[in-house]
Amino acid sequence: MAGGLTALVRRVQVARETDVATTAYMNRDTRPLPPHRRTYGPWQFVGLWVVTGSFNIGGWTTGSSLIALGLNVWQAMLTVIVGHCIVGVICVLAGAPGAKWHIGFSILQKASWGMRGALFPLVQRIVLSFIWYSTQVYWGGQCVRTFISSMAPSFSQNLNTPLAGGTMTTADFVGFILFSLLCLPLIYVRPERYHVPFAVAACTVIPTVLALLVWCVATAGGAGPMVSDITATAGVEQARGARLGWMLALGVCTNIGGISTHIFSQSDFTRFARRPRDQLVSQLLFVPFNTIFVALAGIVCTSCAAQLFPGTHGTLVWEPYRFLDALQAHYGHSPGARAAVFFASLAFILAQLGIAVAENALSNGIDLSALLPRFFNLRRGGYLTAAFAFVMQPWQLMNGASKFLTVMGGYGVFLGSMTGVMFADYYLVRARRLKLTHLYEATPESVYWFRGGVNWRAAVSWTLGTFSLLPGFVQRVRDPAVEVAGWSHLYYLAWPLGCTLAGATYWLLHGAFPVEDPRAVDDADYFGTFGPAETAGVQVLDGREQTPSKASAEVGEDKIA
Repeated sequence: MAGGLTALVRRVQVARETDVATTAYMNRDTRPLPPHRRTYGPWQFVGLWVVTGSFNIGGWTTGSSLIALGLNVWQAMLTVIVGHCIVGVICVLAGAPGAKWHIGFSILQKASWGMRGALFPLVQRIVLSFIWYSTQVYWGGQCVRTFISSMAPSFSQNLNTPLAGGTMTTADFVGFILFSLLCLPLIYVRPERYHVPFAVAACTVIPTVLALLVWCVATAGGAGPMVSDITATAGVEQARGARLGWMLALGVCTNIGGISTHIFSQSDFTRFARRPRDQLVSQLLFVPFNTIFVALAGIVCTSCAAQLFPGTHGTLVWEPYRFLDALQAHYGHSPGARAAVFFASLAFILAQLGIAVAENALSNGIDLSALLPRFFNLRRGGYLTAAFAFVMQPWQLMNGASKFLTVMGGYGVFLGSMTGVMFADYYLVRARRLKLTHLYEATPESVYWFRGGVNWRAAVSWTLGTFSLLPGFVQRVRDPAVEVAGWSHLYYLAWPLGCTLAGATYWLLHGAFPVEDPRAVDDADYFGTFGPAETAGVQVLDGREQTPSKASAEVGEDKIA
């Protein structure tokens, strides 16, 4: 019996990478990437952000949460511009370690949290991926429902039986299942080949968003009534005076916090960069530009819909699939309207496939590979994430749990502090140097072992960075309309304040209690991870690029910085 169980365990284990001796189990998806797997150049990163960061349902609905704060359209757009210009800079900073060292988020966390302490941010990231994947699949399923209804208008009309306590209909569930099935083959594709589906999605969804914006403005004769009066159109009281100032600050921080999960795990994507600088300009410029454009399109189209589609009965149709449903219904399911909805919903389906699989299933697959490298690789982790979409029941989360959505929307409270710890450790303490072999050394011999495998400095810094924000966060969950003097204002600054406090605390603790050998590097490129552009002048010994000293960190330091 015991022998049979042992044999079964061996059969399900993932193949171990053995070309480098490591005490930590290392598989194909957790090791530093070799040059042939790094296929992302500048334009591939543009495609990545088109799909995962902006041209999707989340990007389209950016304005909904900002208008709800009492900001008018132009004030909301100001916060989008400021917030995402900051996001562009943060993404470059967060992605630099992966682009330089070609390791993912889960491995990078060991440098700041310790070999065992890294489980804390890793588990949080895994849980978030399960939740956000199911959410994106739900939205994708809504696009599938709209897509089918464009071909057969009776689909949504006939399959309208309420399910799950009225949180969805039969048609919604069919769309959810079909979209879930569409994700499965994409999960099987290796991430180094994702630039092809990214390009396809970008070439369809960008013209679609532009066409919808032009059509709305031309048909409505302007940008719609919400631009001039949010109170009458959105039912929101305009913020004024000191409250306006705080809502502007909250709007900027909401834009940052809303994408904080993506920011935190940037290395999962930038590790595929051909050269470290390939992620620089594409993210610095296109992260803000794409989101600004899509957010403006979403606000203007929603505003125009309030004028063009009286059948919505004054309800703002923020989601693009609801906008398309209203468009088709308004024109009586005419052939022209159905054709427009067919192509537009197809474009959003392709975009949602990208964000669901690349941003969530891919990241979770890598994280699960790091958590249980003997039993998970990227594909297995991705398929487990897909299975959990049904367990999470996103229709309940999206339509029946307002407090849960508030909690998830404010999760930047916790991630900002973690990002601050990561920045302080990598840029200030280690001066952008890592000892790759020791990130895979699960013994006290590793410079990243600290005390018992945990870096207490990171834990203390995260706690202090988060603690001051919790009272305001809790009050926001309880009753957003009621403020707690001082605490609510701290919460409005959640991500940047938490990041700054945690980072400063970590730096001060290092000054008082220095990290051992913080700028240690390997004496050779043991993983064979650095390509010719990064290893100018490096000798090749035994089939592996090496130098007598510090090859993996300092080879062509000026080139890979």
